[in-house]
Amino acid sequence: MLRANQAVRLGLSAASRNAELSFAKALINQGGNLIALLPIALAAALIAALARGDALRSALLAARALAALRWPVLGGIAAALSIALAASLLFWAGAVPLLAADAELNRRPPPGNFALLVSRGAARTLVAGILGWGISILFTLACDAAVIFAIPAVLLRPSSGLFAAAALAGAVAVTGTFLLDALARLIMVRAAAFGDSATPAFARAVSLLGARLGASAVITVVFVALELIVGAVATSLTGLLSAGSFNPRDQVLALAPHAAIALAAAAVFGWLEVGRMGAFAALAADAEGLIAPEAPPEPRPRAELVVEALPADEA
Repeated sequence: MLRANQAVRLGLSAASRNAELSFAKALINQGGNLIALLPIALAAALIAALARGDALRSALLAARALAALRWPVLGGIAAALSIALAASLLFWAGAVPLLAADAELNRRPPPGNFALLVSRGAARTLVAGILGWGISILFTLACDAAVIFAIPAVLLRPSSGLFAAAALAGAVAVTGTFLLDALARLIMVRAAAFGDSATPAFARAVSLLGARLGASAVITVVFVALELIVGAVATSLTGLLSAGSFNPRDQVLALAPHAAIALAAAAVFGWLEVGRMGAFAALAADAEGLIAPEAPPEPRPRAELVVEALPADEA
């Protein structure tokens, strides 16, 4: 049986051997963020164009434009997020089979199969991804709604029971988020790498998660910790570039280092994301008996005792 540390090692090795997948994932993530910010930037530019001339009239025009653009901006953000999600799911339709093959072969799979895998598995991967991530998103929204309704009750009538219930709800939210993230990734692996449709992929992913709950939790915690470390390092470097100088010229000159740090962090995040999916792909492949067990280490010869090495006393 494949252990959690071995699955992590296989996932990171697959991400390193297939570096183009990490860079592609980074580009998809950054492109999705830029597309999601585009409606906000356009609305801000429109409001800034209206806010010229007389102060009172400009303020009224800006307020009316802000009220009119509220729903179009939200619709644009939702459309941008949907495009980014679809692009990410299509990427996993081609990347997950390659990662599973890399974990099985312990080497880079033959090139030239990404587009073919996307064309064959796009439909079922989209459906399975929407199912898996939809459950995770609905759970997150339910937890957020519970927190929103619980805060007034805790503030108005504080009691030990309410605080205990809030702590329990927080623990359930964190644990459920981690488990549902692992479930969504296993559903994607089953659909993309093993050709299951949405319902069988969900059932087999639940079964695998129940059988390898500890390994799935360890994989999730390890990669979340690595992502937190990378995020902390990138934030620290960005803060060092921005600290101690409020000169506009210095801030303009710092744009290039900021962009370089952002791109480097995006590449590392993409590598970790591909590695995490590769680890879950290795876990699923091991459940199917596709991962060959490692050969046990050869036994070392017994060390010669010091007493036996001493020359015998002639007497």
